[in-house]
Amino acid sequence: MLHPLFKKVFNILFIISIASSFSFAQNAKYLKVLGVSVEGNKSIESGTVIANFGLKIGDEIQIPGDKTLDAIKRLYSLNIFSNIELITEKEIADGAYLKIVVTEFPRIEKAIHEGNDGISNSKIEEKISFIRGQILKPQDAYKVRQRLLKLYEEDGYLNASIDIKYYEFGRADTNKNDISVYWRNQKNYSDEYEITYKKDESPNLLNKLQNRVVLKFDIKENDKVTVRKIVFTGNKKITSSDLKGSMNDTEEAKWWKFWASARLDKKKYEEDKKSIVKYYFRNGYRDADILSDSLVYSNNKKDVTIYINVVEGNQYRLRNITWEGNTIYPVAILNERLEFKKGDIYNYEKFEQNLRGNEKQSDVSALFLDNGYLTFQLHTDEQRVEGDSVDVNIKLEEKNQFKIGDVNILGNDKTKDKVIRRELYTIPGDFFNRALLFRSVQQLANLQYFNVEKLYGPQGIDYQLANDSTVSVAFRVEEKSSDYLNASVGYSGSYGVSGSVGVTLNNFAIDHPFTIGGGQILSFSWQFGVSTLYRTFTLGFTEPWLYNTPTMVGVEVFDTRQQYIYDLRQSGATLRAGRRLKFPDDYFYLQGFLRYQYNNVL
Repeated sequence: MLHPLFKKVFNILFIISIASSFSFAQNAKYLKVLGVSVEGNKSIESGTVIANFGLKIGDEIQIPGDKTLDAIKRLYSLNIFSNIELITEKEIADGAYLKIVVTEFPRIEKAIHEGNDGISNSKIEEKISFIRGQILKPQDAYKVRQRLLKLYEEDGYLNASIDIKYYEFGRADTNKNDISVYWRNQKNYSDEYEITYKKDESPNLLNKLQNRVVLKFDIKENDKVTVRKIVFTGNKKITSSDLKGSMNDTEEAKWWKFWASARLDKKKYEEDKKSIVKYYFRNGYRDADILSDSLVYSNNKKDVTIYINVVEGNQYRLRNITWEGNTIYPVAILNERLEFKKGDIYNYEKFEQNLRGNEKQSDVSALFLDNGYLTFQLHTDEQRVEGDSVDVNIKLEEKNQFKIGDVNILGNDKTKDKVIRRELYTIPGDFFNRALLFRSVQQLANLQYFNVEKLYGPQGIDYQLANDSTVSVAFRVEEKSSDYLNASVGYSGSYGVSGSVGVTLNNFAIDHPFTIGGGQILSFSWQFGVSTLYRTFTLGFTEPWLYNTPTMVGVEVFDTRQQYIYDLRQSGATLRAGRRLKFPDDYFYLQGFLRYQYNNVL
């Protein structure tokens, strides 16, 4: 229930509001649009403004009213104007002439920066993404400023400051071939910036520059922040020195560490906090965490002390490891891959790597994935018992064993399919093998015909399940030039003019000598000297896969003539042969050569 006084006030306000609405409705004035004009526009045509305004001659409007407000909103949505006013310029009877007064955002002529020393121009220019003639809104300049400050923060300049300055067209001096335009700081006319233009750059150049600005980012880097001390609290079982050692990039400044800067990089510091927790996990402290951390600045924010408060918890050891769902491999083999036994410290990082994927590919998952179990999965369940022990149950889902169906090669515009396929260890009809899949990529990288980053990237290998027993594999390559051309020339007082020319085609095709892609190697070199006669020719050819077998055969012929103290001629040939072996494994290679050389002193 409302208090009687409140009810009385409420009734009075309600009556006033009704009376005001009735009065507004009675005094509402509707006008017909007799004409629309535009004022203040510089880079946009008046017709374009009126068309987007949306009100036409003969429309009946109310000022202010919904139609006029919507019309102004439409103009603002163009993102061209910083201010828009609608004025009733002249009323005649029940009609009116309207004037739209606009203020355009300036367009940018050039974005410059000044004051950077610790960070290169190229890095700063990457963050400044303005195009000449682009509409410049204040928020655009602010966003760039924030990107630059973040760049400085990542590099340890936490005290950096950046001022945004706008320079407007001031004056222009015309020379014989150039026009020098002086832009003046909008807040300080004595601060000018000069830009020189060619006379023939644009017939209306000076008119265009009237509504443009030069944007300047005035940078004050100030000093980097140096880490003077790192203080850990809460650590009782792991020493502070060990925790500091677990941090990869954040370290204390020491007088004897003249090679280390000890600068604070906030981004790397955040990663180092994760490294501290991982270090605890590796040592069995599964409950460890960082409760809080703080940065305390001193010496005008040039120095900082880092305080990190940790909670350690118990150090856990493995008690029992049980397997569930394994029908293919016995527990002994699985435990051998896991490399943990009862009583070991529960190194969580190593445990997960040996279970799901390590660098040596000797993990439990690899055992299944290298034998066709492509959809294999595993799940772990931890049970903490007796305060500082852990029982781990590992449940396996082996599922189906897959064979390789289609093997496709994509992106090879020059290299023939057979040159690629003979290097692959992924063969149709074989069981899917993840290790051999990676080996195939390594073999393709060794050819040096393709972009290695693309090969090892996420798009380098693609495999899709064709059905419940077959998988299709695709290798996506990106061709690159693997040929070499060299030429040189020199002069010395003793030997006169000398030089060399050489070319090596690493992906030559002898059956199509004017194309490439056959995987053969053709090389030629010529060296010469003029004053003291010296010249040598070498021509070589190598077939790495003779008769489509992993047998290499190569021949090289040479001829050399030298006149210095005596006149010597050497001619001959070298025959090389090699083959990839299968014993003790297919990484071994046997190679030999036979050389014949004829020497003749003339």
